[in-house]
Order: sequence, then structure tokens, then C-alpha cells
Amino acid sequence: MNKIRGHNGGSGEALYRELTKICVKIASGDYQGANRLFELTSRSQKLNEEIRALAEAFGLMLVKVEAREFHLRQLVDQLKEAKEALEAAKERLARDNVGLRQSVKGRFSPKEVIGNSRVMESVIDQIRRVADLPVNVLITGETGTGKELVAKTLHYNSARCHEPFIAINCTSIPENLFESELFGIEKGVATGVGKRIGRIEQADKGTLFLDEIGDMPQASQAKILRVLEERSVCRVGGRREIPVDMRVLAATNKDLKEEIRAKRFREDLYFRLKVVEIKLPPLRQRRSDIPLLAEKMLQDTCRRFGRDPLRFSPQALESLVAYNWPGNVRELQNEVERAAVLSPGDEIRVEDLSEEITAQSPVSMPITDPEAGEIALPDSLEELERGHLVRILAKCNGNKSEAARRLGISREGLRKKLARYGMR
Repeated sequence: MNKIRGHNGGSGEALYRELTKICVKIASGDYQGANRLFELTSRSQKLNEEIRALAEAFGLMLVKVEAREFHLRQLVDQLKEAKEALEAAKERLARDNVGLRQSVKGRFSPKEVIGNSRVMESVIDQIRRVADLPVNVLITGETGTGKELVAKTLHYNSARCHEPFIAINCTSIPENLFESELFGIEKGVATGVGKRIGRIEQADKGTLFLDEIGDMPQASQAKILRVLEERSVCRVGGRREIPVDMRVLAATNKDLKEEIRAKRFREDLYFRLKVVEIKLPPLRQRRSDIPLLAEKMLQDTCRRFGRDPLRFSPQALESLVAYNWPGNVRELQNEVERAAVLSPGDEIRVEDLSEEITAQSPVSMPITDPEAGEIALPDSLEELERGHLVRILAKCNGNKSEAARRLGISREGLRKKLARYGMR
């Protein structure tokens, strides 16, 4: 190695060693000798130009290192602040999630399934008994009877309530996309197709709700049956079986036994889904629940729309109770919302109800025929009696003892008549 000599021609090896020692210390994070390094670059020092240039180069390097370290310290401080903010946000989110879960659980509590008719009391009791059992449940009933409400009530009152509730409407997904939606798809199955996790995988540890199961494509019925039996799923285009742990709730408005006879639904899938069956009655078979439902819906609607509280007139309630409700609870909800929006006063009257209600309701029919001047009564004696029972109960605000007194019968006699008409 060529020796570096000082300005006076002497050996610069001592300075070189000093310079080396300073640089080694700097490299290890010790900046105490930094000032000496800058002194070596001073023009007042009688040093060889090579040493001065070398010292200056190291000095510039030190400046860059210090600048970089300063920048890194800033980044570290920013990351610490971000971490603290994230932890605080995580705590807030955890608190909010707990509150939200409690709110949702309260909203879908069995006591929120409204009805005091005998048939609905049986349904509510059944929901309570099977909610926390790890069994598949088939929920049947006409459109609008509240099948999804029952499914959510079962989920949020089970041990899986903190896990996902994944709902699939089997009628809303095109048949050619059904399998990829349900089972997922592997990357590269087709050009430009990326990996997608299916609804079944999303429901792992939670609940999978198959709404309108009677409309599931037959090819998919066999595959969903296999998933239920094997407790695993294979994505479209994949080879690996992915374990899944889920509870399956299914709902339909179809008669699945008839669908089985018509070869449109697999019998083995039917029995796999129907470990427990909950049958929801149509609204016309639980007429005594209509005032309860209508009043609750009216309160909720007024609160949601920011309206002052409204009430139903006795005649309006009579009309609601007497109507047959082909759309069931969903149709009643729409009717209540419509009346709440259009009612000009603080009471919903018969004239505030839709034409379908007022035209088909026996208790809303005029007592006299305006053209013939004759009494206009229903042809059926049973319909006449039922309408009269509804009218008296409405006038007594549901008080059965008072209604029985007005009718001139015993309370037990009234109970039997109400049971006869499915009104309790």
C-alpha cells in the first residue's frame, strides 16, 4: 500500500490510522470523533491534499449518513404514531363491534319475533329450543312470512353469533355463475380470472343461509349435498379440498315434497337439510297478531321517518285484521309505511289504507247497499261471525273478558271461537 504523506513530506500513516479509526467508529454508530474528521478537512491544517480529500469524502459520507438516520428516525416516529393511532382505532372498533353485536343480537332475539297467537307461540318456542343446537334447519312458509328473520334469530342466538352470517338467495344468481359464487374459483381457470373465495368458505365457523333453496339448480344440489356430507369444499378448477365448519339454514316457499315427486329436488338433500323444520304460518292464520305487528311497525316507521307518533283508528285495525294478506308480513309492512306517509293527521283511518285493503275487507264493507238500500252482509255465516268477532275485539282493544261480556258469552266460549278461526 502506498504511504500517504503529510504536507511537509513526512509520513501520514498516523493520520491515516486516525482517520480509519474515526470512520470505523462512525460505521458502528459512534459519532464522537466526527468533529476531528471535519477538522482534517480544514484548510488551516497543513495536510497532504490526498489526506484532506479523503477526509472530506468521509465527511460528506457522514453528512449523508446523519441525514439518512435523521430521516429514518422521523419515519420511526411516524410509524410509532401510526401504530398508536391504529391500536386506539382497534380498541374503538372492538368496543363498537361488541356494541353492534349486542344490538344485532337484541334485534334478532326470539322475543322480537312478534306474535301471541297459539301457532306463533309454538314457532317462538321452537326457535328458542333449536337456536343453539348444531343442527341444520329448514324454514318453510309463504313469501313474506319472515323466514330470513327466523334464520337470523337462530344465528344470533347460537354459539356462532360472533361469526359470519352468509346469506345466498338461490333465485338471484344466474345458473352459470352459481357454482363459482357458492364454491369459489381458482386463479387461472380462464384468461383474466383471479382467485375468488366462495360463499361457503366465507361462512366457515358461522352460518350459511340458503334462501329459496327450492330454486337451486339440480347440478348444484348434488354438490351442496357433498359439502354437507364431507364438510369440505373444492373451488371451481381446484383440486384441494378445503375444510369448512358451518351450520346450514335453508328456507323455501315451495312444497319440497312435491318438488321431489316432480324430480326437481333431491330427496337426500331434503332430508339432510330438514334435521329440524320450522313452519311459519301465513298472516291470515294468525289474525290476532295483526294489531300487534301493525302497531310495532307503525312505531318503527314513525321513528325512522321522523314523524310524530301515529295511531290506528279501531275501524282501520278492523280492516287490517280482516284482509287476507297474500303478501303476509312483508305486505303488511308496506301497507303500514304507505299509510304512515300519506296520513294527514295523527290517526290512520280506513280511508288512509290502500284500495286492496278497503275493497276486500268484510268489516270495511258498507252496512247498506247505497243502490238497493238493503243490508249488505257476507254470504258465509262463518265470515260474518269472524268479522263481528274482529270488530268487537278491536273496540275492546283486545280485552277478551270485555269482548266476551259484550258478545254475551263466556270467556272460554270466546276462546273456542277464536281458536276455531285461527285467531286465538
